[in-house]
Amino acid sequence: MPDFWNALSYTTKFSAIAFITNFVLGFISMGMLGALLYYPVSIALRSYPSIDDWHGDWVWPAVIMVGLGWSFGFLIAGVAWHYLNDSISSVWLLRFIYGAILWGWLAFLWYMVLRKQF
Repeated sequence: MPDFWNALSYTTKFSAIAFITNFVLGFISMGMLGALLYYPVSIALRSYPSIDDWHGDWVWPAVIMVGLGWSFGFLIAGVAWHYLNDSISSVWLLRFIYGAILWGWLAFLWYMVLRKQF
């Protein structure tokens, strides 16, 4: 196993560690992570009420599940980096794409939750 881990690239290791860390934090924070993650994507979701106007039994499970679900974005972004690394030489562009995938995944998760509720 150590040989396999040592053979992985830095970004793949980072993505795996970030996935595990965020998954655990999403569970332990009892929804705080998911609630905080709404703010970066609230610009794209202006057609829905703000987080202060949400009420009901769906809110707490939704923020917990989005916090847990966002961690999978690190795996998606890590795989994208792996496949784009050969064709894109700019590390800054790869970092931008990595961040855009994380933001896009988060926006998708919140959109799927909110479209069912409003």
